[in-house]
Amino acid sequence: MSEFKHIAVLFDEVIEHLNINPEKLYIDGTCGAAGHSQGILEKLNNNGKLLSFDHDEAVIQRISKLADSKDNWSLVHSNFRNIWNYAKEEDLKINGGILLDLGLSSIQLDDPERGFSFNADTRLDMRMDTDLEMDAHDVINKVSEKELADILFIYGEERKSRLIAKLVCQNRPINTCQELADLIKSIYAKTSSRKVSFKIHPATKTFQALRIYVNQELEALKEFLELDFSCLEAGTRIAIISFHSLEDRMVKNVFRELKQEDKLKIISKKPLIAQEQELEANPRSRSAKLRIAEVL
Repeated sequence: MSEFKHIAVLFDEVIEHLNINPEKLYIDGTCGAAGHSQGILEKLNNNGKLLSFDHDEAVIQRISKLADSKDNWSLVHSNFRNIWNYAKEEDLKINGGILLDLGLSSIQLDDPERGFSFNADTRLDMRMDTDLEMDAHDVINKVSEKELADILFIYGEERKSRLIAKLVCQNRPINTCQELADLIKSIYAKTSSRKVSFKIHPATKTFQALRIYVNQELEALKEFLELDFSCLEAGTRIAIISFHSLEDRMVKNVFRELKQEDKLKIISKKPLIAQEQELEANPRSRSAKLRIAEVL
C-alpha cells in the first residue's frame, strides 16, 4: 500500500463491510489513487478479480503500471454510471461487491493545473473527465446570476449563494481558482459580525457545487442507482461513500425502496462515519458517510 501518498477514506470500514470473498469479482467504480482498490486486491486470490473504473485519464495513466503488474486487476477508463452497460457488453456477473467513493481524488486535488484547489493561481477547470466541454470557468463567467446562485445553493448548500453570485457577476471575468476563492473569502469577512478565523475555507461549498455541477455527479449517481439486477448475483454488496447530503439522501432512499421490494438487505442502518483517529490523520474524511447494502 505504499505506491501513493494517499489516505483512502473509511478504508477499514469499506474492507470490513464489503465482506470480501477472495474468489469473487469486485468493482471499484471510483478508483482515484487506488487506495481502496489495493485494499480489495490484498484480500483476493488468483481466482478473484478486480475491475477499477475511473473517468479521469490522468488517474488511469498514473496507476496503469501498478495494475499491469497484477494478473487479476484491470482498469476501465469510464464513469461508474456505465458499469451496467459494461457488465452486459462483457457478459459479466458481479458476485462480490461494488464500491463508489464519491469524493475528489487526491490526484486531482493535489495537481494545481486541474483547477480544483483554492490556492491554485491556475484556470478554473474542475473537470474530472477532460473531454467534457464545459468547465468551472465557463460556469462562473457565462451563466446568469440567478442560475449561478441556484447552482451554488442546490449543489453546495451555500447559504450566501445569492450574494456570491451577485459579486461574481460584478467582477467578471474571474479566471483562476485563487481569484474566486479570495472573492468568496472577502465576502465572508465583510458579512461576518465578528472577526473569525476560518477552520474550513469559505469557498469550500462553492467549489464543491461547481465540481458537482460540471461533472454531472448527481446525474451519474442516479444512473448507477438504477441497479441492473440482471448483472448482480445474490450476496453482492454495494458500498457507497458520499460527501454531500444530496448524494447521501439519494443512496438512502434508493436502498430503502429496494429493501421494501425485497431486492436489497441494508447492512448499515445508519451511515458509517470516520472515527476520531481518522479525522485527525485525514480531515477530508469529516463529511464522509458510508452506506452498505447486499443483493438478495
